[in-house]
Amino acid sequence: MPETDKDLPKYHRIAASIRSRIVSGELPPGASVPSERQLAEEHGVVRPTAAEALRLLRHQGYVVSRHGSGTFVREDLPGAHGHRFAPSRTIDVSFPADAGLVVLLAEEAVVPPHVADAFGTAAGHRGVRRQVLINDADGTPAELRTSWFGGQVAERAPELLDTGLAPAAVDEYVTERAGPKPSFGRDQVRARLATATERKRLQLPGASAVLEEHLVVFDAEGSAFRFDESVFPAEMWKVLHPYPLS
Repeated sequence: MPETDKDLPKYHRIAASIRSRIVSGELPPGASVPSERQLAEEHGVVRPTAAEALRLLRHQGYVVSRHGSGTFVREDLPGAHGHRFAPSRTIDVSFPADAGLVVLLAEEAVVPPHVADAFGTAAGHRGVRRQVLINDADGTPAELRTSWFGGQVAERAPELLDTGLAPAAVDEYVTERAGPKPSFGRDQVRARLATATERKRLQLPGASAVLEEHLVVFDAEGSAFRFDESVFPAEMWKVLHPYPLS
């Protein structure tokens, strides 16, 4: 069932109130965000709760904290020319035209804490997890992509639980049934060792390094509704951010 504001922890509600001010433009890029002390007084909570609200906003990519100065709305937020909610020109959640796609699972599951944070939902929140193996034209495994969808989207788009739903049709189906349309994204990339399951899926030898990309997909209102976790073999290269240098 969709969560109401009353279902969320206090720090989530505080973060949501600040996020709405950023979305509306009341707090523009570079603007100072209320301090822990100010938030605690304004919302009648203890300072650790206020600190958790700011941590959540940092994790979601809305604000940055500077030691000794305070917390500020990010200057480098997704979108064109520093405007937070301008349409993105670089986000790409599509699949290569010549790729071989295998849907490995489509199921309801408890959303991991880092994904719940990105969605702005409470721990224990349930959503839909879809996992797709992407093979190159020659059949070589090139990417293992796990996509999470929040509870409201999952409830309105029940066919996300159908492995027969073509991966390339997911975005259009979600927009048609649930409303949100990908507008911009925020990603993080790191290198690590593959898990046993990843080694099996990607046909990797033991103790193999992989590249992991987390992509949070937002609608035009700034609400996160999809979280992609992609794992690539070490020898695979992927252009993440094409951008001009002048």
